[in-house]
Amino acid sequence: MTHVHFQPVGGAAGDMTLASLVAAGAPLAEITASLSSLGVDFDLSTEQVEVNGVGALQASVVYSEEHSHRTFRDVSALIESAGLPERASSRALEAFRLLALAEGAVHNEDPEEVTFHEVGAVDSIVDVVGSCVALELLDSASVSCGPLPMGTGVVEAAHGPLPVPGPATLEILKGSSVRWTDEPLETTTPTGAALMSAFTGGEFTDAAPPMTLRATGYGAGRARLRSAPNLLRAVVGELEGQTGNVELIEANVDDAPGELLGAAVERLLAAGALDAWLEPVVMKRGRGAYKACALVLSGDRERLTRLLMRETGTLGVRHHAVERTVAERRHVVVGLPYGKCRVKVGSIDGEDFVVAPEYTDAARLARETGLPLPRVYEDARVAYGSQASGIRYQQEQA
Repeated sequence: MTHVHFQPVGGAAGDMTLASLVAAGAPLAEITASLSSLGVDFDLSTEQVEVNGVGALQASVVYSEEHSHRTFRDVSALIESAGLPERASSRALEAFRLLALAEGAVHNEDPEEVTFHEVGAVDSIVDVVGSCVALELLDSASVSCGPLPMGTGVVEAAHGPLPVPGPATLEILKGSSVRWTDEPLETTTPTGAALMSAFTGGEFTDAAPPMTLRATGYGAGRARLRSAPNLLRAVVGELEGQTGNVELIEANVDDAPGELLGAAVERLLAAGALDAWLEPVVMKRGRGAYKACALVLSGDRERLTRLLMRETGTLGVRHHAVERTVAERRHVVVGLPYGKCRVKVGSIDGEDFVVAPEYTDAARLARETGLPLPRVYEDARVAYGSQASGIRYQQEQA
């Protein structure tokens, strides 16, 4: 089970998050391909830099759009229509929901009608959605993060000078552990706070779970700090001892509208649930209701239980350990005559039994070529079969 732990050494921002995940192994070309489905024009690039002797990446987004003011509804519509993987979409929507709630509280506006200024621009949308896609490409089932550092001073914003930390940043981080510094800069931006809160459910701790280290990536900020290198470190690893170490949490809910329950499922998935769903049930006096369920890692049980309570209003959540058998899975990129497509491959005892083209890639290729989606799926499966046969032949000849 892949886990990503973020260490906000100098701070957290959207571009630093994306850069750290690319540096840790998320393919930039595949991130860009997924983001193309958002329907906005941009150019995403990274640059190798050095911060206090540490090699890091700095992410940049160039765009020509002049009008960058979008409402929460506008941004949600972009994400929901992009055909992203479910977990990436849920995480991105949760980050923007947190931003909308914070901006609404600060400016006394309805969150649904909040107009994003800086975070409504293309670069911020690319940073947020790109970070969520990058986590998906790393197959990160869960995320943790250390307490975010808070700077001091004043920062220029669309509304004029604002105190640091920004009002929206503090709204997002209510109830979370933070780390105060005397840096006269905005070390954690609203976008950085929203991303990390969406990834973790707002629970921040320096202690990463036990895992076998796989990769490390550093994302660099643009300012120079006095007390620490301006870096965000992403540590990627495989959780230890997680076979069968999974729990089911569930609660019967009979007094919440369907749209709120649907949102609760999305937030559980965004915060690291392995799966989440609703089941219709009949309660006392024949009342129709739903059972909200989530499959979670044991170490995430309390955090996600509290999230389920907050989102549904339930006063109690049942939980019990469950056993499961999990197939080995991996992502492979195959080349088609008209582009590249990711394929998820499931195997048992070394034998492949599921070859599933990534929907977002296949849908994009279908749009670009005019081919039917089933044809793209079949081409991707055939390409994978040919590629796998070639690898086996080379191994036999070696």
